[in-house]
Amino acid sequence: MMRFVNSPNLPEGRVKTVICGELSDELNDFLDSRDIERIVIAPNKYIDPATENHVDMAAVHIGKNKVAIDKNQIILISTLKEKGFTVYDSQNEIKGEYPKDVALNFAIIGDYILGNFSYADSALTLGTTSLKKISVRQGYCKCSCLIINENALITDDMSIHENAARNGIDCLLISKGDVSLPGHEYGFIGGASGKISKSDVLFFGDITKHKDYKKIADFIEKHGCNIISLDFPLTDFGGIIPVIEETP
Repeated sequence: MMRFVNSPNLPEGRVKTVICGELSDELNDFLDSRDIERIVIAPNKYIDPATENHVDMAAVHIGKNKVAIDKNQIILISTLKEKGFTVYDSQNEIKGEYPKDVALNFAIIGDYILGNFSYADSALTLGTTSLKKISVRQGYCKCSCLIINENALITDDMSIHENAARNGIDCLLISKGDVSLPGHEYGFIGGASGKISKSDVLFFGDITKHKDYKKIADFIEKHGCNIISLDFPLTDFGGIIPVIEETP
């Protein structure tokens, strides 16, 4: 039996469908080996070329069958509606330089939504009225967050770390860097990872090469999860959004 993932970023069963951008051959092969369907976004030619294929710039899973999406993602919107999703189209185009490109770059964890609400699109705020807001300075919030469970995340951003911890979330602060993002000095941990089951955290490359690997591994183990690390440089592809899973 299949069902929609109930809590954003946090599958309970084996993930069967993700929304994502263009990934590497190695990552595609791995997802194929797990029979995980990929619904791929169209590149956004109106933002930084380094992130034009990043799903964390284009969509936010709000929970169950609800997704907020860049209104220019016409094919994605149609595909998701055919699969039974309710789609909140963005009011504005995701277009231009920062901060015009981060209107949907928000992290949902449990009962909270984190991000810089100065830049939030109304489609996102409309769909998340029941969630408690945690305001942070970081506009690329979802990029910067690896969500482990409803009360734990990993980030390299001090503003996210401080504000998440202030609200009772167990937050591991790691060093910046050691994540590749072509065209930039480095990428983000949230864009280089994602959960593919309740207990499996997939890294988009070799997390063991990260300078804070021991801290990361210990934190993930503390919260009852396992690491899956692939054999290529850890790379920010914009993350994945798990939306359909097997019923556990």
